[in-house]
Amino acid sequence: MSRKRTSILLFSDDKEISSSVQGALANLQGLKVKSEEVSVANLNGKAFDMASENDIVIFATDPENTADLSAIKQLNARRSQGTVFLALTDSDIPLARVRALSDAGVDDVLPYPISQDELSRQVDKWIKKLAASTMSLGDHEGVIIPVVQARGGIGSTTVAVNLADHLITRKGRFSKEVSNSVALVDLDVQFGSVGDFLEIDPQQALYQMAVGGVIPDAQWVEQSMTETEGGLHVLTAPQDFMPLDAINDKQVEVLIDALRRTHDYVVLDLPRAIVSWIQPVMEFADELIIVSDTTVPSIRSAKRLIDFYKGENPGLKVNVVINHEKKPLVQAHHHKEAARALDLKFENWLPHDPKAARMSVDYGKPLSAVAPRSDLNKAIAALAKSTAKAMPAAEHATH
Repeated sequence: MSRKRTSILLFSDDKEISSSVQGALANLQGLKVKSEEVSVANLNGKAFDMASENDIVIFATDPENTADLSAIKQLNARRSQGTVFLALTDSDIPLARVRALSDAGVDDVLPYPISQDELSRQVDKWIKKLAASTMSLGDHEGVIIPVVQARGGIGSTTVAVNLADHLITRKGRFSKEVSNSVALVDLDVQFGSVGDFLEIDPQQALYQMAVGGVIPDAQWVEQSMTETEGGLHVLTAPQDFMPLDAINDKQVEVLIDALRRTHDYVVLDLPRAIVSWIQPVMEFADELIIVSDTTVPSIRSAKRLIDFYKGENPGLKVNVVINHEKKPLVQAHHHKEAARALDLKFENWLPHDPKAARMSVDYGKPLSAVAPRSDLNKAIAALAKSTAKAMPAAEHATH
């Protein structure tokens, strides 16, 4: 079977830029290139339709020009899935302007002037990414499980790390061979500690994604994740500090889509903050886990989170996991009142086990490795078992 030719469309009313770009593309084989002499700001309906029909769209732009940004947003709203937007702009562009282009829908910002060899290399990189994104992914859809805390210090990272560990199906108690694939992603990009819990050095992938305006794909995911000795694939929070809104909705949407197409289960450790990119997380979520206790402040906070998340996603399945409290034989009055306030049942209770939790953190290993007989490990194992039973990985894939 012959490989489909990559179609590239260039928008520019500057003949020098058009000549330079076409010269760079001449160095690449298997391309179908078309050029339109029009600026971004002056695009019309026909041009928008043409853009949606191509694999890669290249255009020169001035991000300080509001007409340019408006046109790029219109292009983005009408583009086909998988189409890549490459913007040529001033090499001294500040980070704020890079973010503005990224928020408008640009996948990569390239400095101009740029040598033909470098431009050729950058375009070829995106051609390979497009090819990789269509290989061997099929229609697989892994289970997406975001984990969020009702209050600070409630232990949501402990739950996220050990839930992900127990969702791995190992063929024997001491076997390292696994029969499914589980990803754990620390989206608390400012203060995330998943890496510390698993003795993994902080990775810069999410920071570079934010600063560079990178739209992640399956290849980026594979290269950015670290595999633990137990077979868990981990994407840590970055070491460098950055604002929560340094990443955007599009990046998070594509990241989660790539993760679910390459893993059976994806556990996302979320920050205790409301940012715009939380919305695509909830749109993909199969079940949201809120870690709480039964104190009045925590239940009120959990109630606010549920109302907010379900406001835009009424069908969202929510599981409130009660931490630091063993499941009572008979629920007390305040337990019943808390459940009534949240309009759900408390199915999962995790006992207060500071010794096992501390041992896990100090050794940088999951509870299953350092405290397998602890009540806390057994309770999280039960949580994972009920989660897998409700959302089996094999049955969750579509065909």
